[in-house]
Order: sequence, then structure tokens, then C-alpha cells
Amino acid sequence: MSIRNQIGAVLVVAAGTFCAAQTAVADHHAKSGTFEFVQALNTDYTVVEQSGTTITAGSLKGSVTITKSSGGPFEEGSSQTQVAVIYIKKSAAGIDLIADGIQTDSDGDKRFVNGRRSAGDIVVGGGGKGTQEIIGGTGKYEGITGNCEYTVAYLPENRIVSAGTCDWQRD
Repeated sequence: MSIRNQIGAVLVVAAGTFCAAQTAVADHHAKSGTFEFVQALNTDYTVVEQSGTTITAGSLKGSVTITKSSGGPFEEGSSQTQVAVIYIKKSAAGIDLIADGIQTDSDGDKRFVNGRRSAGDIVVGGGGKGTQEIIGGTGKYEGITGNCEYTVAYLPENRIVSAGTCDWQRD
């Protein structure tokens, strides 16, 4: 191969790489989309009984994996760590659960979430449906908000799994 053809081949490869990189970067700046996720979390709860009400508080720690995505910063197959603080009141009237968390990806970018649930239980074999709000983030998640619906199941040994679908938009 002549030097001219070698230089031409290098330029074609470089241009293709540059275009692919620009497409990947541009995708992180998408304005809206959807994604599905699965979470595997460990619980560390403290329980207080008070006048017919059970108050449970503690932490959730584990991982979140994006299983399907329309694009943007939510890359299909990517995983993040999650740490959350959770507060639950259970009485004869039902359950009132609030969880605030941070999901951190391998780049160190953070997504802030707030989960709520008023159905189901928190005992082994229990669970229920709830909603999760994306309330911002850092890095590629900056300016992103959204709403998710999820279903959670409580397992033995202080473990839970959940799966959900989210709609998101960037301000």
C-alpha cells in the first residue's frame, strides 16, 4: 500500500472515530427520553412501635442497572451505585413510605431521586407499587427531571429488588 493510501486510510478512520465520539457525546445532551431499570438493594432498618403505628427508618444500599433506554445519559446496560435514606410509617390506615437517594455512575456523575409508596408492605414476601421522581443531578444528569413507576419485592436477609420505567426530560 502506498504512503498516500495509508494516509488516506488513517484519515478515514480518524474521521469515523471523531464522528462516532461526537454522536455519543451528543446523545448525553438529549432533551428527553425513557428508560427501564432494575435495582438490587440491602436494607438496614430500625423499627419503633408507637401507639398503633410502626415507624421504620434506615438506609438502602445497592445497585441500579439500566435494562432498556431510548438514549441520552441513561445508557442501556450501565449500572450505578445507590444510597438512600428511607422513612416508613405503617398503621391501620396503610403505609406511607418516603426514600431520598443518590445514584452514582462509574464517571462519578450523580442522579438524585425521591421515592414514594403508599401501597403494600415492607415484610418478606411483601412489596408494592410506587413512584420515583428524578429531581436533578450532576455531570451528564444536570438539569434532568422525571417520573418513574416501580414495583418492589422484599426478600429474606434484608434484601429488596425493584423494577421500573421512567420518563425524563432535561430543562
